[in-house]
Amino acid sequence: MIIGTPKEIKLGEGRVSLTPYNVEELIHLGHEVIIEDNAGNNAGFTNDQYIEAGAKIYDSKKKIYTDSDILVKVKEPVLEELNYFNQGPILFSFLHLSAVRELTNIFMKGKATAIAFESVELDNGHLPILIPMSEIAGRMALIKGANLLTFHNKGKGVLLGGTAGTYKGNVVVLGGGTAGLNAAMAGYGLGAHVIILERNIERIRYLKETLPTGIDIRMSNIRNIRESVKHADILIGTVLIPNAKAPRIVSKEMVKSMKPGSVIADVSIDQGGCIETSRPTTHEDPIYIEEDIIHYCVTNMPGAYPRTATEALSESLFPYLLNLISDEDIINILKNYPPLRRGVNVFRGNITIKEIADTFNFPYSPIEDLI
Repeated sequence: MIIGTPKEIKLGEGRVSLTPYNVEELIHLGHEVIIEDNAGNNAGFTNDQYIEAGAKIYDSKKKIYTDSDILVKVKEPVLEELNYFNQGPILFSFLHLSAVRELTNIFMKGKATAIAFESVELDNGHLPILIPMSEIAGRMALIKGANLLTFHNKGKGVLLGGTAGTYKGNVVVLGGGTAGLNAAMAGYGLGAHVIILERNIERIRYLKETLPTGIDIRMSNIRNIRESVKHADILIGTVLIPNAKAPRIVSKEMVKSMKPGSVIADVSIDQGGCIETSRPTTHEDPIYIEEDIIHYCVTNMPGAYPRTATEALSESLFPYLLNLISDEDIINILKNYPPLRRGVNVFRGNITIKEIADTFNFPYSPIEDLI
């Protein structure tokens, strides 16, 4: 089987989906791997390393798509790549289709098959490929937020840990999942006063048992959100509903109640964002100010740390890629591997995730009915 890896062209994206170490294993198993020229450069992996591992280097993005049986990307295809999905290779990538109507429509019209990293789900509900990227994004949101609080970045000038005789900064985290937990721990490590707002009572119990007692964990409801947001120096949004557009749980009025120069970092922006004033930004132009509040809403945050993020992503996706290439017949594969079957967002042009279909009022076809 031919496995292709293109160079990412989304703005500010430095990751690559496969490391040379992964490629060497795939070659050893008898598969062919084609890599676009300089696809790994930003993550510190050179063409020579891929060639030494046994890959072939292509200088044409189009040929990577047309020659591959399975295309392994990091981020969803952007405008220049959309014409390559007319019954092209099976796509294995982050997709976040609930936030991208045009891409979903292209996949339908092109009879494409697309499996989303963020939808691959274990029997216990864990999302094994998404988790390491959420860890990075959560920690990064706190790092970026702390930096944006400086006076020179138009922030309110609050040092999160304070100092002797001064108040600590307030970090409010919306959502107690992987990203939220990591953001909270990063804030706690810097000495901030940290609040996590979470709506699942079992998750709240887990967080209370595992996190330091200095982190305040509260039920996520309108009253608690409103009161916590008002006093936040950094507000971090990490709300995730798998496969669905993120709910807007912080209103514009709540944002207005924050003190000027405070910071919002909306990690859930790749699923539409959980704060009413959030809109997507890029690493090249990462912030904007609305209602006197600094907003950081980059849709591919882990791309800023491509070496770490690539190594974490490639190792987490690799077992599922091995399953995906275990049989020539995709139907057999999906029948035999439930986590991959749950990961299918589009199968031969049919939307197989109800939340995505409902978002755009597109027809929905359960994957079980198609295989």
